[in-house]
Amino acid sequence: MLRGSNLLRLADYNQAVILDLIRREPGASRTDLQRTSGLASQTISNITRRLIDAEMIRESAPSDAVRGRPSIPLTVNGDGAFAVGVHVDPARLTILLLDAAGEVRHRQQLRTPQATNPDEMTALIAVSTGRLIRESGIDRDRVLGLGIAVPGPLDVLTGVVLDPPQLPMWRDVRLRADLHDATGMPVLLDKDVTASATAELRKSAASDFLFLYLGSGVGASVVTQGQVLRGASNNIGEIGDILVDPTAEDLGWSGRRGGLAAACVPEALVIQAVQAGLMPLPDLTDYLAIDDACTALCELAAGGDAAASAILDRAARRVAVGIGVLVNFIDVPRVVLGGPTWNRLSGAFLPVLEDAVRHELVVSRETFTVVGSAVGEQLAAQGAAELVMDHFLAPRASVLVMD
Repeated sequence: MLRGSNLLRLADYNQAVILDLIRREPGASRTDLQRTSGLASQTISNITRRLIDAEMIRESAPSDAVRGRPSIPLTVNGDGAFAVGVHVDPARLTILLLDAAGEVRHRQQLRTPQATNPDEMTALIAVSTGRLIRESGIDRDRVLGLGIAVPGPLDVLTGVVLDPPQLPMWRDVRLRADLHDATGMPVLLDKDVTASATAELRKSAASDFLFLYLGSGVGASVVTQGQVLRGASNNIGEIGDILVDPTAEDLGWSGRRGGLAAACVPEALVIQAVQAGLMPLPDLTDYLAIDDACTALCELAAGGDAAASAILDRAARRVAVGIGVLVNFIDVPRVVLGGPTWNRLSGAFLPVLEDAVRHELVVSRETFTVVGSAVGEQLAAQGAAELVMDHFLAPRASVLVMD
């Protein structure tokens, strides 16, 4: 837990400490803040008054059940600040507006234009972001910035998208700087899986877990003691080539045969469905067509189709092997799955995963659980917006650079 200093020269830091405590513990009183932060009562009073005057926090009515002089709960004023979050997925583009209280005010999801070059995508994001802010009716001056979550690998220090396999035209793209020029807003860039884990951490009471991201690709992030790990180059989580089934069928695609990606990404699942005679082969260069075909496969399984159900059951058991490898290595009590395809896969995966993963663990964990995300499929965009909030409002230095 962060504690403050009563030195006058650290007033701005102390203010960030108090605001961060209220953001994470809505309803805390001034007495609670004094106990948690270690700051003097007069310092707490001065800081909370400044935050109220700045419209960043507000006082709530005390509980009627409290005897004597009631403590006044303090909560974040959602209208005090906003951040825009964007998730660039090869199939779908999600844009949302997050308020300072962590609530999504507006959200828009578009089908990602296929074969779009980076300049066209930058223009689309800029136009859509401007429209979202205007339609929300909020003061643009209260929008702190724009967070972008994209597939890796990235160079987060320079804000460059390096060479993501699922975005073949996006090699060495200066996305952060280009979006700053297009929008005039501060822009932060991060990996989709890291942004997703950030959103899950904000929404969940858990402080130690493995987050498995399922979208057009697969990735993982590790949260330990309330911190999202990033790795030396901020590119943690490239797990698609973990071998989960050495006897797996040859799908005739670019991913590793028997790898984790081949077990669960939409393209691999659709190829298996085609090989089983469940559907015609879609255009595998079109992520929209692949996404639609994956949806159709999941609907067949939910409707009782035995062949479709068998494909998803086998996929879940292979994913369990990959999760087991990771849990054995990092030693976490909880696994969370989420991402753009998770809602469609969850009905087939969840009944299988927890028990199947337990069979892969070297050390038994009595409290081990496997759950779906508490945030929803927009979590990467929401996490990107949360990272912007933290960049400006949290009392800790960010590893991310902003243009």
